[in-house]
Amino acid sequence: MCAHHEKSEGGYHMTGVAACILVMGISIAIVILLWAWFGHIGPSFSDDVMLQQQETLRAQYGFEPMPKITEEEAKIPPSLRGLGNN
Repeated sequence: MCAHHEKSEGGYHMTGVAACILVMGISIAIVILLWAWFGHIGPSFSDDVMLQQQETLRAQYGFEPMPKITEEEAKIPPSLRGLGNN
């Protein structure tokens, strides 16, 4: 019997593929929603946490406080901050 004479099952052979695509779409939607909900907190959050940790540790170990830096200086890595002054 030829392939074009076989009886089709009414399109049910694509159910698995459709289910996989649906699961992938739902998974991507969940990841995007979770990122929008709490994932994107921005770089300022990390800077604030780091500065708070440094202040706490310096106070705990009796070191003098670090001088405050501006937002522009915060964007430059500490190892490169003094290069512009030379």
